[in-house]
Amino acid sequence: MRRTSFMPIGLLAVFLIILTAQSVPAANRLELPRGVHYHRFAAIVEGPEVSWINPAALGYSRTIAAQITGEIYESKFAKSWGFSTVGDGIGISYRHLDNPNGDDYNEYIFGAGLRTGHGVYAGASYRYFKDGPYSWDGTHFWKVALMVRQNPRVSVCAVLSNLNRQKIDGSKTDIEQLYSLSYRAGRYIALSTEVSLSTEMSMSGADYIFGVDIYAIPGLQGYINFDNNENYELGFRVNLMRYFLGAQSRLKTGGEHRGTSLSAGIVSTPQPSVIGRRGKY
Repeated sequence: MRRTSFMPIGLLAVFLIILTAQSVPAANRLELPRGVHYHRFAAIVEGPEVSWINPAALGYSRTIAAQITGEIYESKFAKSWGFSTVGDGIGISYRHLDNPNGDDYNEYIFGAGLRTGHGVYAGASYRYFKDGPYSWDGTHFWKVALMVRQNPRVSVCAVLSNLNRQKIDGSKTDIEQLYSLSYRAGRYIALSTEVSLSTEMSMSGADYIFGVDIYAIPGLQGYINFDNNENYELGFRVNLMRYFLGAQSRLKTGGEHRGTSLSAGIVSTPQPSVIGRRGKY
């Protein structure tokens, strides 16, 4: 049995210390337009969501998968929608966001990832807004990520985005940092947490999110996430042989609905399924 090397994990910790040691609690943070794309933890994500969340994970799974997602928001269905596909270390994503107050957004993401060592993966992606309101039209963003999965129960990840510090409304925005940790606590439960902040922030101003994934039976997964800003997310995924369906609702404390994403997709290899022959991840 191979021993887990703690060097990559140590490098992630050093990386975090270097980036935050000189930070101050003042920032011009980048806030991407919301909608369609939903949150999954960077350390544990493996489906087509990888394309917009964590390019390093593109090097982890070689399975080809694709999904289409439509959003329900303010009694509208699929006015905002997206398509994502991943496979063989490559990821591509498209997102159309309806904007009732101006020009609609059309966003493209291209990413690639690879294995760099035993249980160590690296990746990069490029995000481009082809269309959008004046301040977003033609903007672009670079992202890099490093993920360590040397133990089947533990995964850690660091993601740096907006490396080019894209100007929005004439002002440069900050580089964003995200650090993610997931622990598989037995067969049925995974516990995850993330911290995100810009390079111009102190840790005291960071955003935190916590989550629990429950694998009730093979092919059925449910989860709940909550953060330090009183936001909640409820979601599930059900596998049907080579197909899958999923949904995630975003809520504010008090029950305010902030959108529900509905997804349907297909994978190239067998997966745990609630019907028929059960495969492996």
